[in-house]
Amino acid sequence: MRIPWRVRDASRLMINFLYFVQNKIARFFRAGSDRNRIVFSCDFHGITGATIAIARIANLLATKYRVDFVAGPFSNFNPMLRKQVAITSPEDMDKGRYDLYVCDGHTDLQFFYWLAEQNKKCLISVHGILRKENNLEKVYLATKSHLVSEIQFMHHEVEKSRYFVIPNYCEKISKTSQTYNVGIVGRVDDLNKNVAESLSIAKLSDASETHLWGGAETRRGDSRVVYHAWSRDKNRVYNSFDVLISMSKEESMGLTVIEAMSCGIPCVLADIPGFQIYKNCPGVALVPMGNRDEAVKYINRFLQTRSELKADMIEYWDRNYSERALAEMWFKEIETLVS
Repeated sequence: MRIPWRVRDASRLMINFLYFVQNKIARFFRAGSDRNRIVFSCDFHGITGATIAIARIANLLATKYRVDFVAGPFSNFNPMLRKQVAITSPEDMDKGRYDLYVCDGHTDLQFFYWLAEQNKKCLISVHGILRKENNLEKVYLATKSHLVSEIQFMHHEVEKSRYFVIPNYCEKISKTSQTYNVGIVGRVDDLNKNVAESLSIAKLSDASETHLWGGAETRRGDSRVVYHAWSRDKNRVYNSFDVLISMSKEESMGLTVIEAMSCGIPCVLADIPGFQIYKNCPGVALVPMGNRDEAVKYINRFLQTRSELKADMIEYWDRNYSERALAEMWFKEIETLVS
């Protein structure tokens, strides 16, 4: 059944508000702490891999530090933040005394100037590739920058002392079903995701169906294609298919890949700089853009061998992209910044 977008949007906002209220209630029961205080002040609150990644950073740091996050009652960040992260307002942030401010690339430039003038420590977390035309003023105003991949600065010369690289992590996703389907996960309206090419390749494969997550609504296309609206339920998303395909033209590292890896789903990816990080991962094939025959060959092979690859993929994810694997890297960088 197709649900009108206004109803879905109202439901999303209501869920965001309920998490906001729960967080405020939980704040009354939080014990005082002399731990270093960190506040996240990010201006982009849309639904993308970047916001998911930033929320996960806040959640990880909250296991060791006192973390506040500036968000309104209807922010998309609210459901993604663990109860250890205190949602706060811009007014309360202005009154607080923090050891570190964490911002995104959308944070207002004047705020970076204010932080610099006040000699405040600031970390900018960058989740996209900075093109030649991008101004790096915020990068140089911040105390340091966080990247998920070296390629994000590939169009610029930035001293290594000004940034550090820690990849994204994800929680383990539970996959309990086998479907013989192919999955595409990403914003359908983003041309860089190259969804049309991924879909064309999937249709040429032996897969029973292709499940495309990230559209505006849930509907069936032809007899072998099912379109799904974006969902917060990762288990539901990744239980709908057995092989992930992404012919994206540009990625910093691709959050969906490590999510698929966490539950042992093989991946057929475009051979672009952002996906090179996975070239040694079992169950991942990098295919030259435009080579449909090779992509189809790998999809069909992975549909047959997915069970054999599952354990090795999950182990690779656990060693490289789990919260446990990256926590100490984060704590080391934060200690350097706040000391």
